[in-house]
Amino acid sequence: MKLLISGAVALFFLASPALANECPSLILKAQEAMKAMPSMDDAMMKKVNDHITQAQAEHDAGKHDEAVVTAKDALQLLGNM
Repeated sequence: MKLLISGAVALFFLASPALANECPSLILKAQEAMKAMPSMDDAMMKKVNDHITQAQAEHDAGKHDEAVVTAKDALQLLGNM
């Protein structure tokens, strides 16, 4: 049982840096996709930009799981997932 718990804790600490590195790449991908959109109405542009800004704030606050979800939401809005 101790081995199982130790393994779970180790996995958590190994996965956290991976998520920290995933956020910026997803945020950048969303920013680039938004720039590449030929036309987007103002409401959609604001919604996507708000998601990107929120994802960056979550990343900066160390909330990497949340930042990944928010950045992926922005990409889905852009149709790039």
